[in-house]
Amino acid sequence: MGYRRSKLKAQATLDWDRFVTNNKEVIRAAGLPELLTQSIRHWDDFLLHGYLDHHDDPSGFTVREVSEEQYRALLQVVESYFAMGYEYYTPIALRSEDQQILYDRFGGR
Repeated sequence: MGYRRSKLKAQATLDWDRFVTNNKEVIRAAGLPELLTQSIRHWDDFLLHGYLDHHDDPSGFTVREVSEEQYRALLQVVESYFAMGYEYYTPIALRSEDQQILYDRFGGR
């Protein structure tokens, strides 16, 4: 008997891959290593901590490394993420004022 992923997990993976593909230019503009968008779990780990806390990251990338221009691109990716309907949570990787704006927009759904 072979291993089969559930239809929901398979669809979630396809949805995530589509999100990354649709946002690849902005992700690149943010200077994010590919590892951060490898999976939704990596992405959520990064947004919750500002670095990968629960996944191996040989680069040691942190949100503190991005320039102001890259930060604005990162913010755009995060806005797109929540606008796509992904469940809202406080993205600690972002500045508190941006967290509040995102909460006001997506937190009360």
